[in-house]
Amino acid sequence: MNVLGVAAILALSAVATANAQSRSAAPASNQRGQIEAYIEEPLPPAFKVVRTDVDGPVFADANGRPLYIWQGRGQNNLGYRGEQEGKPTCGDTVQRTTAGFHEPYPAGLILPDVENRPSCAAMWPPVLAEENAKPAGKWTIVERKDGKKQWAYEGYAVYRSVLDHDAGQPIGIGLLRAGGSAGALRKPIGPRADVPAQFTVVTVPLGRLLTTVEGFSVYTWDRDATNKSNYDQVCQQTFAPVLAHASAPKARGEWGVIERSPGVFQWTYARKPLYTLVGEEQQASYHGADIPGWRNVFTTPAPEFPKGFVLQDAPGGIVLADSQGRTIYQYNCTDDSLDQLTCDHSKDTQVYRLAMCGGGDVARCLQTFPYVLADEKAVSTSQIWSIKYVDPQTGRFAEQGQPGALRVWTYRERPVYTFFRDRAPGDTYGDSWGENNGWMNGYHAFFVREEFRKQYQDTRSRRGS
Repeated sequence: MNVLGVAAILALSAVATANAQSRSAAPASNQRGQIEAYIEEPLPPAFKVVRTDVDGPVFADANGRPLYIWQGRGQNNLGYRGEQEGKPTCGDTVQRTTAGFHEPYPAGLILPDVENRPSCAAMWPPVLAEENAKPAGKWTIVERKDGKKQWAYEGYAVYRSVLDHDAGQPIGIGLLRAGGSAGALRKPIGPRADVPAQFTVVTVPLGRLLTTVEGFSVYTWDRDATNKSNYDQVCQQTFAPVLAHASAPKARGEWGVIERSPGVFQWTYARKPLYTLVGEEQQASYHGADIPGWRNVFTTPAPEFPKGFVLQDAPGGIVLADSQGRTIYQYNCTDDSLDQLTCDHSKDTQVYRLAMCGGGDVARCLQTFPYVLADEKAVSTSQIWSIKYVDPQTGRFAEQGQPGALRVWTYRERPVYTFFRDRAPGDTYGDSWGENNGWMNGYHAFFVREEFRKQYQDTRSRRGS
């Protein structure tokens, strides 16, 4: 384990809050509120590209609502999760029984709240193509079982989420999570990041992280000047320049090169030379930023965390914590059905959450994983972090002024929580609480930096891969 100290926490805090010092090193085109560079491609007339707080550029409908696919993945003899190319299956049939995806539970069990359960298409309306619509680039048209025509992207049928209500804010995606045990999760689609072929972009809690195409973080050095490297050969035992493969690559946008020696070119981003940490083993890591003067590179920083939240050194990494240093947790849930509906939003059934945090007992649940309350003076400064009123007895959203309603912080409109057994700052006793380490139905600490998971493999962006 990498031992994290005060320097590492301060470095991450600087990125998370996008303070003046970190902003001065970032290109103006990549400040929050502006869209990062992407590769343009043909689009049907009904669609466009919009920016999001943490997911980079995404495709959206005419109203700015993000578009999703449900890219399938099989697993042994348990059946096929998600959809296959050219074969949309998300329809109007209401699933009533489990599919047997979540071992060791068998198929055929009655699903919770089945009498109120929506169909897949009710939660994920298919994006239908008009009668005279024509394919464009990677966009094609597939036929649904009911005979209707539906748009597809790279062969996969395209949907909207009924949870999305603000332009450019994909609430339907749920939380930033590994998803390895949760099956085929829906994800927003978007254009590829406009980066040279040697690089890609990864979505992490702190923003859109720039890495090499192999997945390793790139860094800048504070002592470098604009378009000039002061890092000599002696120093290169720790950090290695990212050399451009072509003999004289062309600069474009925020990308450029400097000539380190005759015929040897090094990449720059936002006029700062780029490096990798020699011998780094973990992909998309922050290890290089532990060394004073070195920084990770973000094409777009994530919005600031709510005022009063802090970053806390914890076993296994750095977690987000409330004003008293208590670790913040996210609740994850995907049901065991053929349509794999999420169950982590306050508009979803609360049976799973109440069973996991309190054995079905509301009072016990509120004690075990209490909501993170927002005081009356707290305000939201981004779409991704918002304040909602929740009825604690039902777990559903409530109206302001409703008797007994709690004013709580939410991430992607999912309430966040603390854990009753955490006594000291950095305690994470509620981490991985639930089924399959909490990914199917359970709780995870809000790790800003996690040391024991290959984050790159779990969160790699389709747009940069």
